[in-house]
Amino acid sequence: MASDYEVLLRRGNGHNKTVIITDCYSEQEARETAESMYGMEVLRVLWKGRSDGNTSSTTSSYSQPSDRSSGGDFDPLGVIGLILVLFLLYAVVQYWMFIIPAIIFAFILWSFSLKDND
Repeated sequence: MASDYEVLLRRGNGHNKTVIITDCYSEQEARETAESMYGMEVLRVLWKGRSDGNTSSTTSSYSQPSDRSSGGDFDPLGVIGLILVLFLLYAVVQYWMFIIPAIIFAFILWSFSLKDND
């Protein structure tokens, strides 16, 4: 089965170029393909995984945005959690003058409920 390889190429200006070579059966094939397509020296070849049937021969590893960056998945539980957090934040800000004395009172009750080991 074919694999994808990330190939690092050396440029003359000092800034290296990274490309993805798809549908290769070996690291050597990815190296030779990158050298022949770009005409640059290959510094390293990394295995990226099995190909998913993509037919393009190379793509830049930084050119395609992920599905998440374009608003791909909507998570209703995340929205509900955000609403609950915002509501709790609002309640704390709105009723802090009641919450602080209640916490102090609960701490005093808790400290008196501790048994002395003397």
